[in-house]
Amino acid sequence: MKKIAKVLVVVLLVFALLPGCATMSDQNRTKAEGTGVGAVVGGLLGFAIGGGRGAAIGAAAGAGLGFLVGNEIAKRKQAYASTEDFLDAEIANTQEFNKTAIAYNAKLSKDVTALEKQSKTLRAQYDKGTVDKKVLVAKSDELQKKIDASKKLEDTLAKELEVQTAILADEKKTRPADDQYIVRLQKEVNTLQKNLDKLRDGSTQLAQIDQRLSV
Repeated sequence: MKKIAKVLVVVLLVFALLPGCATMSDQNRTKAEGTGVGAVVGGLLGFAIGGGRGAAIGAAAGAGLGFLVGNEIAKRKQAYASTEDFLDAEIANTQEFNKTAIAYNAKLSKDVTALEKQSKTLRAQYDKGTVDKKVLVAKSDELQKKIDASKKLEDTLAKELEVQTAILADEKKTRPADDQYIVRLQKEVNTLQKNLDKLRDGSTQLAQIDQRLSV
């Protein structure tokens, strides 16, 4: 109970600081809100993983992550004269991420199908002694490069999704649910999440194929 109480104190302190954001500039408020949300989420994650000590570490790490997201949003806003121009640019930006993800996932799906067949054949041949171990190792190395490439894209998409989700949440505070910018950005954010999930599924399949080649 004492550990839970400590976490709640951290959470309450963070939220107590957030009202002060109302007196800040738009840029500083975005950074501060990002820090607060990150600290809360990080604190809860840290508590779940490592108890009271984990909560403190998680809160610190979460605050850092939140500040980075808030800072990124503030930096992007600076390039535009109005919020509408900024949102138009972010919607277009997210559309480009989705196009990239869709194209990559389509290629990855074909690669997975081909590699699935190749790995089964190679494993059967190796088990029969008709191919050398180095053949499986070479194919595994090829797979690892694809896994690494997928992981990099996953990280990139995940970071962009985090930024766009934060932008959407912030704009929903002052815009109606049927606002055209909210509707358009929400659609792209939802699509980005689906594309990221599909990419992760493909990466999992690659890893499973790689396990089959392990000797």
